[in-house]
Amino acid sequence: MLKIDRQTAIERELTKNGSVLIPNLSKQLQCSEETIRRDLKELESIGKLTRTHGGAYLMDKYDKSYPTKLRKVYYPDLKSRLARQALRYVRENDVIMLDSSTTCLTLAELLLSKKLNITIITNSLLVCDLCNDQISNINLICLGGSFRSRTSSFVGYHTTDTLSGYYADRSFISCPKVTLEQGMSDNHFDESKVRANMLVHSQQKILLLDHTKFDASANLLFGNLKSVDVIITDEYLPNQWTEFCRENQIHLDYALDTGAEVPV
Repeated sequence: MLKIDRQTAIERELTKNGSVLIPNLSKQLQCSEETIRRDLKELESIGKLTRTHGGAYLMDKYDKSYPTKLRKVYYPDLKSRLARQALRYVRENDVIMLDSSTTCLTLAELLLSKKLNITIITNSLLVCDLCNDQISNINLICLGGSFRSRTSSFVGYHTTDTLSGYYADRSFISCPKVTLEQGMSDNHFDESKVRANMLVHSQQKILLLDHTKFDASANLLFGNLKSVDVIITDEYLPNQWTEFCRENQIHLDYALDTGAEVPV
C-alpha cells in the first residue's frame, strides 16, 4: 500500500472512531508498527492528529482528555497493582463510588471476581456494562446523565443531582494530575464536578494515582488534597509528599511489586 493511501486510511479511522491504536492499524493495513508510527508522526506534523503512547487521537477543541480506548491500554500492570491494593479497603455490604477512570474499571473487574455483596454507584458506562455482562452479587446504581462518549461516562447536572442523594462508605477516584499546591485537577469541567461530589458524599475518600500523575496540573482544579483520606500509588513519593500526608493525616499506601508499604 502506498504511503498516501495508508495515511488516508488512518485519517478515515480517526474520523470514524476518534482514536486509533498502532497494533490495530498495523494489522488492518498489513504493515509494520514502525511504519504506522512514522505515518502518525507525519500526520501530527501537519496537524491531523495528536500522538500518544500506543496510538493517536483527534484533539477536542475544549477537552484535553485522552479517549477511553487509549487510556485502557496505558500501564495495565500499574492499574492492576493499584486496584489490588484498593481492594483491601472494600468490605462486605459496603456502598462504594467509582468514577469513570480506567483504574476504577480495573477495580470493578476485581470486585466482580471476588463475589462480594456490595453496592457500586458509578457514572461509568464501562463499569455498568461490566456488571451487566456477569452474574454477580453487586447492587449497581448507574447515575445517568448526559453521555460523554470520549470517556464512556455520564456527566452533568442530572448526574451530580442524583449523586447528592447518596452517601457511600468509600469513594475511589482517579484524576489526570495532582500537585501539593493546587490539589486535584481534571481536563473536563463536568467530569471534575462528578469526582468532587463523590468525595463530598463518601465517608472514606481514596485517591488512586500512578506515578505519572504527580507534580503536574491539568486545567480544572476540583479538590484540595487535605480532603482525601488515602492515596494509593505505585512508586515512592518525594519527601515533601510524605511530610504533607503525615501532617494532614492522609494514609500513603504503596502498591509496589513486592507488596511493601511505607509507614507514615
